[in-house]
Amino acid sequence: MSKSDAGVNDLNKQVDDCVDTQSENVRHSKRVPILTEKMQSYQQEESQKREKRITRLYDKWKVEARSARERLKTDITVTQLAMVIDDLEAAKNNVLKEYDDFRNRMLPTMEMRRKIDACEAVTADIIKIIHGRISGVDEEFDAERERGRLQMLLDHKHARSIFGSTVSCVSQGTSSHSSQCSHSSQCSVVTSLAAKRVDAAANLAAKQAVYDSLLEETKHKERIQQLEEQHKRAIEAEVKELERIQAKKDVKAAQAKLEVYDKEIVKEAMSYSECVKIKSKQDASLVKLERKQGASQTQVTSGIPISASVFQDSLALNRLPVPEPPVFTGDPIRFIEWKISFIALIEGKCTSSVEKLFYLKRYVSGPVSRALEGIFFRTDDEAYHDAWEKLNSRYGQPFSIQRAFREKLANWPKISSKDAMGLRNFSDFLSACENAMPHVKGLQILNDYQENQKLVQKLPDWAASRWNRQVTQVLSQNQEFPDFKEFCAFVLTEAETACNPVTSYQALHDLSPIVDKLTLKETKRNKAQVFNTQMKHEIQKSFKSETRAPCLLCKQGNHQLNNCPDFYSKSLEERRRYVQEQKLCYGCLKTRHIASECRHRLACDVCQRKHPTCLHDANFVRRIKSEPVTESSFLSIPNNSTDAVALSVAGEGQTANNSMILPVWISTKENPDCEKLVYALLDSQSDTTFVDQEISNFLKAQSSPVKLKLTTMLGKDTIVQSERVLGLQVRGYEFGDFVDLPPAYTRDYIPVNRQNIPTCEVAKNWNHLSSIVDKVPPLKDCEIGLLIGYNCPRSMAPREVIVGKKDEPFAVRTDLGWSIVGRSSPRLDLPKESSLCHRLAAKELPPVTPADVIRVLETDFKDISEEGMKVSQDDILFINKLKEVIHKNVHGHYEMPLPFKERPILPNNKQLAVVRLDHLKRRLAKDERYKEQYKEFMSEIIQRGDAEEVIDNGKGGETWYLPHHGVISPKKPNKLRVVFDCSARFNGYSLNDHLLQGPDLINSLIGILMRFRQHPVALMCDVEKMYHQFHVNESDRDYLRFLWWKDGKFNQNPLEFRMKVHIFGAASSSGCANFGLKHIANENSHLYPLGSEFVLKNFYVDDGVTSVKDAEMAVKVVDEARKLCAMGGLRLHKFMSNDDTVLNDIPMSELASDAKELEFASELPLERALGIQWQRNLDCFKFNVKLQQQPATRRGILSTIASVYDPLGFIAPILFNGKKILQEICKRGAGWDDFLSKEVQLRWEQWKQDLINLQEINIPRTYVPNDFGTIVKVELHHFSDASTSGYGQCSYLRFCNEDGDVHCALVMGRSRVSPLKVVTIPRLELTAAVISVEVSNVLKRELDYVDVEELFWTDSKAVLGYIRNEARKFHTFVANRVQRIQLSTTPQQWRYVPSEENPADHASRGLNVQQLLSSIWFSGPMFLWKKNLPNPEDPKVEISLEDPEVKFAQVFKTEGTDEVNLIDRIAKFSSWSRAIRAIARLMRRACKDKSNHLSTTSERQRAELHIVKCLQSHAYKGELGRLEKGMDVSPQSQLYPLGSFIDENGVLKVGGRLRHSDCLESLKYPVIIPKNHSVTKMIIAHCHEKIKHQGKGFTINEIRSCGYWIPGIGRAVASYIKGCVTCRKLRRSTEVQKMADLPSERVIPSPPFKYTGMDCFGPLFVKQGRSVCKRYGLILTCLCSRSVHIEMLTDMSTDSFINALRCFIAIRGAVQQIRSDQGTNFVGAKNEFKRALEEIDAERLRVFLSEKQCDFVMNAPHASHAGGVWERQIRTVKSVLNSILSLHSARLNDSSLRTFLYETMAIVNSRPLTVDCLTDPDSLRPITPNHLLTLKSTVALPPPGNFKDDEYARKRWRQVQHLLEQFWSRWRKEYLANLAVRQKWHVPKRNIQIGDIVIVKDDDLPRNQWRLGRVKEVTVSTDGLVRKAKICLGDSKLDMKGKRLGKPSVIERPIQKLVLLLEFN
Repeated sequence: MSKSDAGVNDLNKQVDDCVDTQSENVRHSKRVPILTEKMQSYQQEESQKREKRITRLYDKWKVEARSARERLKTDITVTQLAMVIDDLEAAKNNVLKEYDDFRNRMLPTMEMRRKIDACEAVTADIIKIIHGRISGVDEEFDAERERGRLQMLLDHKHARSIFGSTVSCVSQGTSSHSSQCSHSSQCSVVTSLAAKRVDAAANLAAKQAVYDSLLEETKHKERIQQLEEQHKRAIEAEVKELERIQAKKDVKAAQAKLEVYDKEIVKEAMSYSECVKIKSKQDASLVKLERKQGASQTQVTSGIPISASVFQDSLALNRLPVPEPPVFTGDPIRFIEWKISFIALIEGKCTSSVEKLFYLKRYVSGPVSRALEGIFFRTDDEAYHDAWEKLNSRYGQPFSIQRAFREKLANWPKISSKDAMGLRNFSDFLSACENAMPHVKGLQILNDYQENQKLVQKLPDWAASRWNRQVTQVLSQNQEFPDFKEFCAFVLTEAETACNPVTSYQALHDLSPIVDKLTLKETKRNKAQVFNTQMKHEIQKSFKSETRAPCLLCKQGNHQLNNCPDFYSKSLEERRRYVQEQKLCYGCLKTRHIASECRHRLACDVCQRKHPTCLHDANFVRRIKSEPVTESSFLSIPNNSTDAVALSVAGEGQTANNSMILPVWISTKENPDCEKLVYALLDSQSDTTFVDQEISNFLKAQSSPVKLKLTTMLGKDTIVQSERVLGLQVRGYEFGDFVDLPPAYTRDYIPVNRQNIPTCEVAKNWNHLSSIVDKVPPLKDCEIGLLIGYNCPRSMAPREVIVGKKDEPFAVRTDLGWSIVGRSSPRLDLPKESSLCHRLAAKELPPVTPADVIRVLETDFKDISEEGMKVSQDDILFINKLKEVIHKNVHGHYEMPLPFKERPILPNNKQLAVVRLDHLKRRLAKDERYKEQYKEFMSEIIQRGDAEEVIDNGKGGETWYLPHHGVISPKKPNKLRVVFDCSARFNGYSLNDHLLQGPDLINSLIGILMRFRQHPVALMCDVEKMYHQFHVNESDRDYLRFLWWKDGKFNQNPLEFRMKVHIFGAASSSGCANFGLKHIANENSHLYPLGSEFVLKNFYVDDGVTSVKDAEMAVKVVDEARKLCAMGGLRLHKFMSNDDTVLNDIPMSELASDAKELEFASELPLERALGIQWQRNLDCFKFNVKLQQQPATRRGILSTIASVYDPLGFIAPILFNGKKILQEICKRGAGWDDFLSKEVQLRWEQWKQDLINLQEINIPRTYVPNDFGTIVKVELHHFSDASTSGYGQCSYLRFCNEDGDVHCALVMGRSRVSPLKVVTIPRLELTAAVISVEVSNVLKRELDYVDVEELFWTDSKAVLGYIRNEARKFHTFVANRVQRIQLSTTPQQWRYVPSEENPADHASRGLNVQQLLSSIWFSGPMFLWKKNLPNPEDPKVEISLEDPEVKFAQVFKTEGTDEVNLIDRIAKFSSWSRAIRAIARLMRRACKDKSNHLSTTSERQRAELHIVKCLQSHAYKGELGRLEKGMDVSPQSQLYPLGSFIDENGVLKVGGRLRHSDCLESLKYPVIIPKNHSVTKMIIAHCHEKIKHQGKGFTINEIRSCGYWIPGIGRAVASYIKGCVTCRKLRRSTEVQKMADLPSERVIPSPPFKYTGMDCFGPLFVKQGRSVCKRYGLILTCLCSRSVHIEMLTDMSTDSFINALRCFIAIRGAVQQIRSDQGTNFVGAKNEFKRALEEIDAERLRVFLSEKQCDFVMNAPHASHAGGVWERQIRTVKSVLNSILSLHSARLNDSSLRTFLYETMAIVNSRPLTVDCLTDPDSLRPITPNHLLTLKSTVALPPPGNFKDDEYARKRWRQVQHLLEQFWSRWRKEYLANLAVRQKWHVPKRNIQIGDIVIVKDDDLPRNQWRLGRVKEVTVSTDGLVRKAKICLGDSKLDMKGKRLGKPSVIERPIQKLVLLLEFN
């Protein structure tokens, strides 16, 4: 280190120390709060972490800024400029976001503020420069001008701080080429030492400035401390001055650093000028010396000054290419080379670890980059060291490098005898191994002779023979095998000999006229064939698990014939003869087929032809043989019929051309670590991307099925199945950057010839491609699985191109790597005899489901449903959102928000909008008319203010760019409407996903049309641009941004606009517009009632249609409607009426044309909305059907029928015929695109021709003529009918005027084809009658007539009988429909009409147009036109008992014969082992083997196999049938996910995914057996017993280890274990039952101790004399009031109990019932107390109590929970008693104990019954048992006041009565209510039944000793539940006959002591 450097370091240290000292002084000032050390350290650590994070983000931004500056020096596209802006802004926003978070928590330093300011300023400057570039994008790129712009950027100080490394390299002038050269020379002069000194000097100056500022800072702070208590205002002034000084501090530091840089630049400039002077003098001297003759060169050299020599060397070095280390991708072989180059070229020149880490990241990729990804986030010095440690441990280990070398040697393909280049490549790699041997441990093993044998196998046969000869000579001389070095030298010599450019075989072969010979041999030209792609069944066979056959020659199983050493030892002729004799296929060396039928040809490793390598003939010059080539079935962009064209060469032989095919790693965005290497074809003529189906399955990519229609070059249409795959991404073979793929479509394979793949060998054949030999990957062993079209432009963008001479190939580098296009060799260009043409038109067909057919067949009925509008929660949310915020803005329009479900945070999708806009631009350029209409529409919405230009970037996450496209309606070809694609997805998001659609607020179309016919004057109008009249809240408009060119100038850059109104394309627009329209009408209904009613009731979206009584009313309606709409900024126009008076009162500008077509299309698309037309002059409806050309297929017929729109059913009989044809096609099972039979096609063509005649039909608009007069009566008549073909209905309005005239008109007609399932005529007639009822409800709801009479007519007497029936019961079908009819009508409304007078007969059978015109369909039957409607006598209709619809009781007797079924017989066996043994013996007998020895293992296996096959044939008959036919299992089958197959034994097995595992075959492919079969239960039982009754998991594992697979095995095993008796005995819990209701004794008020529970406790010890005696306590509890009474027992005798009870009764009064347990629950004296209780005579107790008229009830034994009411009291008593006794240490006597017991009783009786209001000071005292017993809680006090004795005595009974009433009242309210809740046992369980087998729980015995018993008797409670039972215990003491020796024991137990083993039933 130099002295100057040392001085700088010392000064830096002093400045740092001073800074730290001053910082500490400032930090400990009085104004700073005193923090703990822990808090200070925490804050310091937090601050450092955040500062590091900001610094890291700031460094990333600097990299982006410098990258942007470099990219701006080149000519890049507008899209790339936009990407630069996005990347730079994203980096800046990350910095600002982190800085804002830091600033909210602590005070940033001035340095940090300076960085943030520089970040914002530089970003703004660069974006400004980019906008300038974009505005002049049409101008030619000028490099000088752009450098000038960038130079102006450096004039700012903040820019120089960012581009500091560049400032020193910028010269003052850039006007000429010489100035540029001098600039580069000046940069080269600055050495690294000078740079270090400059940085040190700058750092010194900066820290000196900081030090000066800190001194001044300290002075001011001390001044502040002195003045703090004196002058506050002065302090504030000083503080401000301090802030200014702090701000100047960084400025001074920067200026000091800048001055140092300026000085150094001046110095270098001076030295540079001196060098130039010296060089000029030197050049002059050199010229003079050259003129002198005889001058020596040494003299000239000695005359050159040293500095000039250095300068010349510097210039020479600068002219050389910049050395750069390669990018390391993870190959251990390349690691040492890469490491040395990186250390030499990068590490030695970098001064900081951060820079080294940055360059390290730049020169690694792939898995290496991912391994270091976490380290790259760090900026500390240790990060670089850690990165190298990780690289050395992973890739630099000698063993890893050694393994890589040896694996490459082992995988090296065998070199053919004439492959000289292959031998040279092998020699080169051997030399690399030799050179690496001293540096890589373990490579010395290559010297071993066994390793040499492996290497010799790679040599050609002739080279191996020569090496053998050389080895023999060496061994004979020195007895040592040659080492690896000698072998390398040998191979090198042979390779050089084989590649001799003059005498080698290849050189001589190039001179032979091969092409001429081939031309002479070619005698005929093969024809190229094109076929459709199909998935062959043989392809699927490869997935089957077949046992690998051994080699046919040597019978070894570890290889096949193609790799057999014995086979290779034969000559070629012998090998061919052997194949011919064995009748093997020449394509795959397998049997049973010939080469022409081979589907699995092997590829030769030598010539890549389709034959085995062992049959390769090196001397054969091949003839090109054409092979049938399949035409690929690909897909273009969805829903657009496009052509995808791709030409390539196919055939069996080697091709002479290469294409854009390169290896890539493909993965999904969700799982990028799961990658697969495939070849990808970059097809610039394909507009779609395709992926191999197997690749998609391997990646588990997100996909959805689609159907494709393909049109090939032969003109044939083919429908194929495919899948749309999303989320794919690829990266180059040696690159780490991913390229996102657009949605791709799967195909079975990608038909590309592998010989078109460019390799490094191809690059070696051309001189101009030699520079990329090591960059083009060699041929990889992977499939061609991807075709990328031009819809992924990034993958095709050429980054570098190498072009050769004429007819030579060119190389292209894309983001995926290098590829070569053109001829592969300059030597041979063979003629192509077979071409592969990918020429097809592909279209994704819309999925057609059975629901579509049903919808068409039921079109007539969808609008007559009585179900009201169903409102969902989303609809309610939609209405509430709009109701709250809808308002009128300043422009007079109503404004609403976008109704989001939840306000979304969306990604920036501007890139998507730019791409879609580019596509739109191309289309606009092709269609001038489309372009002008588009421009006109966009200009209109911008000028009208519906859209506005925006210049800001919007709020992050709330900005969305909408693509847009134009839509032209076939009805209005001159009008274009721009629709915004709100469903466009970007990164999985779309705007429509987040919008609420809203409820259906549209009026009924049928109702509007029917009211349109009611009155004479018709009126129609339209709301102008309805959607655009409702504005969007300003806060939501950024979600509606779009891109467009200002003023339609497409040569300029597009600008950003946003819509201010609701748009076409948004899911919410229709709901918002309709809500807004109805809101306007409701809000102004009081001002314009007629207009409001018109808008609310007769508007269908934006079209208003109505009819009124006269012209005056019409004018008023028009006037009010216009004013009403104007209140909301809407304009009503296009008015039309049949009355000229009305039209004359409307301004001419608001009128429409003479004819207005009703375009009510419901939800149908426009092309289907071809329908009714109203002609104003005739005032009638007409049909003008224009059918589109559709194929005569099932799909085409469905489309045609659906296109005829008849909402009122005027032509229902005609459409019925078309529906019938469609139903017949469906019935025959025809495919969607199958052509019709001749008979059906003839009927279809006739029906289509008849549709043209519909124009002859004229239907009057009004129901009655205009001159009909006043209507006095209105009737509705409904007719229904059915036939075998279908059923229908028609309804008529019948009017009567004052003169008695009658007029009838058809209102509505309906028809439907009968179902395919056979249905009786009466049922169809009844269904038609139901339709009439439903139509009636619709007409009554929609028509404005009042008091309408209705009659229903049918020609079915059976239907009339059903409706009028009151006695019979019908089956469900008839009963439901009759009930529906009777709900809406009465039987008196139904009448009979003869079939010939029933017009509905036409709807049920169908008519053509001429028949319809001459029928009574439009006018109705003649009897309706009569003045007096006839009342025909109804025929007598009686329902006989024989009617099949009548339900009556029937008795059947069924007798059947037992069918012999092996499976049923097997089910009778008791175990699986017995069944197998029995079947094995039967199968032995079937083979006539009568031996009786035990069955062998093979026999049992065959028996098991036979049982399984029988079971499978019985359970999986359908699945076996499909698999045997080569079909897949149905997706609805439960076996579908298992990949099932049938093995060679005919057994159905699981395919699964374990094919490559090394486990047993039975585990890999288990046998499938059904779940709910008795044989399956036997197998489960066998396995369960085998593992000794373990749990469910053990049993399942055992079953699967036995080779069985049971679908739903979990439930099957659990069900079996649940019923297993042994498992129940081991693990089942005791029984429980729902907790019983409390007995009446506890819930009904009663006198104290009327109902008592009794129990004993003790013993208690007393002293009597000198002895200690035992005493016991008898507790008696009142079941109602919880009072207790305690008596002392001297012993446990019966007399003692009776005496205690006598005392109790004497004190407490008579007792009605006493309850007691039969057991105990004491803890301390359990056994002793048990023995004492046994001495009590229960019978004597009962006798005594019966004398006292008291019942004695005992609970079940061991049911202590049944006496919980007194058991709980015992615990309370013992607790109180123990507390009292603890105060007396002396032993008690009887008197003391009795006293204590009574005191305990008093304490217990004074406890509160409830605790609900204990904490409330204002509440009443809680009630206690003493309130009832003593009428006081504790001590009795005298009543208040002075009373006379006699008065007090007379009123005493009132006080007692009052206290009693108070007690019981509060007892009910406070105590009784708390007993209602069950604490456990809430749900009823199965009742224990007589005959159940149980074990009885005994707490004193282990579980395996519990007694077994049978339930003999049960006790049923009042609620029907069993809670105790009597058990007959089992006895093991039996006689020889198995009978009991003694009487069985019967005990009574509660169910809580029983474990159920086996149910009786």
